[in-house]
Amino acid sequence: MKISYNWLKEYVDFSMTAEELGEALTLVGFEVEDVVRKGLDLPGVVVGKVLSKAKHPDADKLSLCTVTVGGERELPIVCGAPNVAEGQLVPVATVGAELPGGFKIRKAKIRGEVSEGMICSEAELGISEEADGIWILPEGTPLGKPLAQALGYETDYMLDISITPNRPDALSHIGIAREVAAITGNPLKLPDVAFPEGSEKTAEAVAVEIDCPAGCPRYAARLVRNIKLGPSPDWMARRLETVGMRPINNIVDITNYVMLETGQPLHAFDAERIAKHKIVVRESKPGETFTTLDEKTHELPAGTVLICDGEKPVALGGIMGGLNSEVGEET
Repeated sequence: MKISYNWLKEYVDFSMTAEELGEALTLVGFEVEDVVRKGLDLPGVVVGKVLSKAKHPDADKLSLCTVTVGGERELPIVCGAPNVAEGQLVPVATVGAELPGGFKIRKAKIRGEVSEGMICSEAELGISEEADGIWILPEGTPLGKPLAQALGYETDYMLDISITPNRPDALSHIGIAREVAAITGNPLKLPDVAFPEGSEKTAEAVAVEIDCPAGCPRYAARLVRNIKLGPSPDWMARRLETVGMRPINNIVDITNYVMLETGQPLHAFDAERIAKHKIVVRESKPGETFTTLDEKTHELPAGTVLICDGEKPVALGGIMGGLNSEVGEET
């Protein structure tokens, strides 16, 4: 279980450093396997703007970019990311900067073309574990400023905690905060919960059937209309990144956020892709297969808890949703 040190402090007051907290949790039976500093401590990485992009004459997958970082001089940078484009605001590691892992940025020639810096992805900056291309920054991000300052990043720590099977109550930030409250004697501060009811009743729009009560004794569903798909607020995206999750969009991210906060698995379906407006919880059949959101097809062991609609599986219970019902741009 990956826990954010700063996030944990919202639920309980304590003065221990991240390393001291790790030792205290280990002493009460929660083995802390690692404490990793997170955030953007990246001197020499600034906000830049791509002024132009041209094809590299000797490499099909490389582009020649002209980038400004706010000064008079424009930087030539060779970039291999497929999503780089003119007009983008991007993180630029200037000559002399050192990226996580000890990679130093130097003036170089790449396939015969001078490159004076690097346009970076989130993975290259140590913010997320994977990235599909360079990090495209929001419009209005101040040009030329150090990246950490421009984005309001704060230093955080990720604690990687081994939770034993008999303590599922600790598989969340609130669960670990409860343990810290017991260690320190300080009160646990639970978040206020507001749940305004709409005029439309979910039970009239979608039916829920449970055919395997031993594997899933209860399944709750809510219908939400009039959503606007978009990016999550920066503070939420940063917290997800701290614990190793890549932000997707505001709907997917809030389900992951609440799961990490409370320990309750959640999943959002596109209601229009749920056949017969029905959710059926059942066990998988021998040889049954299922394609998850990561586009991987799995042959399921018999007895796996499946969340289905009126015709097909749409999620692996408590694990991952299906590609056939994901929330997307058309939701």
